[in-house]
Amino acid sequence: MADRQLDEWDIAHGGLRSLSSREIKAFWDGYLARRNDPRIRHGSLYSRWRHVADDLVISLYLTNRSVGLFVRGQRGEGYATTANRLTAFEPALGKALGVSLRGEYALCYLFNHPVAMTDPANWPQAYEWLERQEKHFSHVLSDMVVGA
Repeated sequence: MADRQLDEWDIAHGGLRSLSSREIKAFWDGYLARRNDPRIRHGSLYSRWRHVADDLVISLYLTNRSVGLFVRGQRGEGYATTANRLTAFEPALGKALGVSLRGEYALCYLFNHPVAMTDPANWPQAYEWLERQEKHFSHVLSDMVVGA
């Protein structure tokens, strides 16, 4: 391609390159500067955790082809334990969040935004989407689970 724009068929044929640790750090540094929220903490290289309660966390994540979030328990708590605990709030919680408790992957309420994160020009849009969803998940979880 002459202009090096990403087309939908590029992902299927060659895929996106991996993100470097420097790019990942730059993305999260930008997001944290934008949010300036002490409840967001380091999770792993690819994730940051937004604590809603001691046992309830929104995991924000970054891949080379998307940003997204899901709900988890405290560090060390397995998917099945978290999912079983959150089942008590179904189906209302899933409807309010706009995603299913149990999906294709073993992650509670997984929601992602497909975007080529290898291009920093896409980061402002990704920041906006991630912030909007993080705030939405936080409000819903605070009202329906923590406040229950």
